[in-house]
Amino acid sequence: MIQQYFKQAWQLIKQNKLFSGIYIAGTALGISMVMVMAILDYVKTANIYPEMNRERMLYAKSISVAPVDTARFKYTNSGSLSYKAAELFFLSLKTPERVSVMFSGTDFASLPNNDNLIKIKSRQVDTNYWKIFPFRFLSGKPFSDADFQSGLAVAVITESLSKKLFGSDKAAGQSLEYRFKPYRIVGVVKDVSYVMEDTYAQIWMPYTCIENYDKENSERAGMIGDVGKVFLLARSASDFGSIRREVNDKVRRFNASAADWKTDLMGQPDTRKVDAHRYWSNKGPEMKKINIRNILIMFLLLVVPALNLSGMNSTRMERRLSEMGVRKAFGASRSRLVHQVLIENLLLTGLGGFVGLLVSYLIVFFTKEWILDLGKQFTDTLPEGASVDFSISMLFNGKIFLAVLLACLVMNILSALIPVYRSLRKSITDSLHIKYN
Repeated sequence: MIQQYFKQAWQLIKQNKLFSGIYIAGTALGISMVMVMAILDYVKTANIYPEMNRERMLYAKSISVAPVDTARFKYTNSGSLSYKAAELFFLSLKTPERVSVMFSGTDFASLPNNDNLIKIKSRQVDTNYWKIFPFRFLSGKPFSDADFQSGLAVAVITESLSKKLFGSDKAAGQSLEYRFKPYRIVGVVKDVSYVMEDTYAQIWMPYTCIENYDKENSERAGMIGDVGKVFLLARSASDFGSIRREVNDKVRRFNASAADWKTDLMGQPDTRKVDAHRYWSNKGPEMKKINIRNILIMFLLLVVPALNLSGMNSTRMERRLSEMGVRKAFGASRSRLVHQVLIENLLLTGLGGFVGLLVSYLIVFFTKEWILDLGKQFTDTLPEGASVDFSISMLFNGKIFLAVLLACLVMNILSALIPVYRSLRKSITDSLHIKYN
């Protein structure tokens, strides 16, 4: 029976090419916008190389400090965490499986005694960083705990930088200069897409080889500094509450003994979804408002086209009233007729969904250099030579196709159910006496 319905639907599409084309285009437009939002959310929060543990990770990157004597001082300061703050509140935690601190920078690299400078993105990390993020090493390996503790000038570089400087991805054992300081290359990793904001770089080295990385600022209790981010890998997501309680206990004890400045982590550490929306150092994101906003946007993107398509469906159903009248006269039940029309409409919305999915990929591809900043309060400058690539796993995955299916289902029900219900409420006599132009 269902197969017959689809055959009938296909014949109707061929007979009404203009209507079908407009219907598919209207469906595709709404669904493509929804899919762009779904793809961006997936890229920012899903487990994607090399950030494969996002579902059990917490993040911290900013801190706010306020004077203890609020009668004299009314202001607060905020900024990135200092190493002192990271060490006090995070590195000493017992609950997480691993904790890692990262600094970031951008400067010039070159071969020794070579004036050809290349501007690259760097990360200064510890050995836990390599255990939290499973990079794919093409040659060599990460720097060791001994290298880190000794503050040796060693580095891991990307495949593309290795090929640019040495002509191959087998650069382990070679040397380069970064910030005019020589580094021995210990490993080469597969390139990381710029969309992976916590791991994208072209070179990584121990932060212990950076001068004054742990220097304590005498102002603001030394809490504000240059740490890029702190990563906390939990044994499972169920440990998030315990980790936050341990962090809050450390903050509470620090503030209880603070002489001049007390600190506030503003709800950190964050899950990946919250961290992706934390843009300011002096306040956290209002996730309830953000979620409501996103739901409303997606709802409007589906409802507005659906209302227009519903009007088109009403007109088409009026033209099919005599057909429905004949079928009811021969014993077809109302539920069977509803099922038939819904299935016919589902074929159209399915085609529109497929076209919308393709359009969403085209939108992401042609706007990839700025679309990741969508929703931010500011725009990041794309580093020179950065690769903004969306891999196959980012675009073609089960969650995205499920989103397409649900969007098509919603569009189908919204645009078809009301016109069908109104048409089938007419009596058999009225339906059989409909005149066509």
